Amino acid sequence: MLRIRLFLLALSLLCSSISKADTIQVVTTDFPPYSYERNGKVHGMATEIVKKALTRAGLSYNLKVFTWSRAYHMARNTPNTLIFSIARSKERENEFHWVGKVAPYSIRMYKLAIREDIKVDSLEDAKQYIVGGEHSDIKQAYLLTKGFETGKNILLVNKDELNIRKLFAGRIDLLPFNELSLPIMLHKEGHRASELEPVLDLGDISHDLYAAFHKDTSQTTVNKLKREMDKLKQSGWITKIQDRHLDQRTALTPSPAKPSTD
Repeated sequence: MLRIRLFLLALSLLCSSISKADTIQVVTTDFPPYSYERNGKVHGMATEIVKKALTRAGLSYNLKVFTWSRAYHMARNTPNTLIFSIARSKERENEFHWVGKVAPYSIRMYKLAIREDIKVDSLEDAKQYIVGGEHSDIKQAYLLTKGFETGKNILLVNKDELNIRKLFAGRIDLLPFNELSLPIMLHKEGHRASELEPVLDLGDISHDLYAAFHKDTSQTTVNKLKREMDKLKQSGWITKIQDRHLDQRTALTPSPAKPSTD
């Protein structure tokens, strides 16, 4: 009888271990309207899409919100990890298994509307000022390739809302930001969209946002999720979810920004 009990216990522990190993660690960041935490649950445009696809694919998962730098580090270094919403760039192309698009992404450089002393017509002009950046973020990575320098004309923080506070405190002059998230983040910090003014479009990094797996994740798992993402896209369901969230956000309607010529 004791042997049977020990056998059943060992079997139970083995099954638990296998189940845990098969569970996908899904990571994202506080990035409304794409993803955000409320009352202990993760919501948002991209969150709805990813959760729906995972459920349809029959994949067990654990979803958590981290700072972007930590989420990005986990996705690059831990197999069986899925990250969203991540911009798909040439530099990142071979670092992940790209599953599918979850949202549009348009980046502009902003200044305080009252800062008439700031004149920016190109990235070269922007180098005269202090720009806010975020660790492991595509925006600051792009600016570094264009000759900006960390600690000189780019100051990095762990969360983008800290850059909004620094902008209004006069500790930075310019802030590259996604135009869909900006009104929501400003409202969260107690500001109005009209208090900022776009000075430059950063079209080179205005990529669509994706869900992507760590490179060593099982191809079977990757294919399962990719198939369901494709089906949701073909059915028009993803477009409906995106439109609903975009309609809910506060519109930002400043004067047009200049396109980057660098």
